[in-house]
Amino acid sequence: MGRVGLFQYISENFTRAFLTIFLPLFFIGSLVSIVQLSSLTKFIQVDFFEMSRLFGYNLPAMLFYTIPVSFLIAVVTVLLRLSSENELMALFALGVRSKDVVRRLLISAILFSILLLLLSIIKMPQAQQHYRAFKAYKITQAKLNISPSQLGQKFGDFFVYLKSKHENSMRDIVIYTKEKNSSNRLFIAKEAEVENRNSTVSLSLKYGSGYTFSKKTVKMVEYEEMKIFQNINGEAYTYKNIKEYWAKYAKNPKKKGKILFFIFISLIPIIALYIVASFAIINPRYQKSYGYIVLALTTLLLYITATLLQKYGSFLLLGVALGSTLIIGLLLFHFRVSRYF
Repeated sequence: MGRVGLFQYISENFTRAFLTIFLPLFFIGSLVSIVQLSSLTKFIQVDFFEMSRLFGYNLPAMLFYTIPVSFLIAVVTVLLRLSSENELMALFALGVRSKDVVRRLLISAILFSILLLLLSIIKMPQAQQHYRAFKAYKITQAKLNISPSQLGQKFGDFFVYLKSKHENSMRDIVIYTKEKNSSNRLFIAKEAEVENRNSTVSLSLKYGSGYTFSKKTVKMVEYEEMKIFQNINGEAYTYKNIKEYWAKYAKNPKKKGKILFFIFISLIPIIALYIVASFAIINPRYQKSYGYIVLALTTLLLYITATLLQKYGSFLLLGVALGSTLIIGLLLFHFRVSRYF
């Protein structure tokens, strides 16, 4: 079998195995994401297209967390199946070396790792920023959406009640708030209007009176126009670019571990390939299959390592973890597989 034919043969089998694993995991992740997004409807109103937009913002994270596991399971599945059906033994008998088989999977691992790095370093921060900005916008709209003849509505720290409304114009409005010093304030206006400028929302009251009263005193004032301001949007929702986003994390010792976590998880397809392949390529006549047991242990240890790097790691420890994992895999593959096949 030629090199091109071998690569195509391995690729076709791996692609089928990968999609068989990835699609159910992605479907489960999508259901979890939809359930989490549905909780937002308690606070804001979203239509189908806005829900789809929010789902799209969660898509990079879902891909990031499902691809590494799907890749490792697909590698073990396809290699064990080809081994149990003696197809790998036939290829080895024809002169194909085990290194050539894994080398084709290594190309896929490198491509997946590049994709995971792009998702975690670029797309996930962008999606997170868009998600927060969209959520802040919808909360702003919800806070501006004061309905007539309803009790318990709030504008900032003020409780609001109005008799009628047309677009942003209101009539016969009553506003009440209780201060920390136990004094109470009550404002009554014949007309009111809501304005939103540069993330600062103002409620303009016209032709009314205000009362400040406590247990001992009552003060009254009449006015032609009075404005109540509220800054709804925060500064933490936007970053100018990806470089500044990660520069901010790199300067914060508590958040720097997030970079290490993303890099380590992104490189799992490369560093774990030879470990799982060492126990998935077997001669079914003489060897027992421990592929799935090793797969479970390897995946668990890798994610534990990533979590420890996030909490206590540094870039030096990241390099040590990546290098040692890769070396262990290469040694296992040499002593268990490549020196025989």
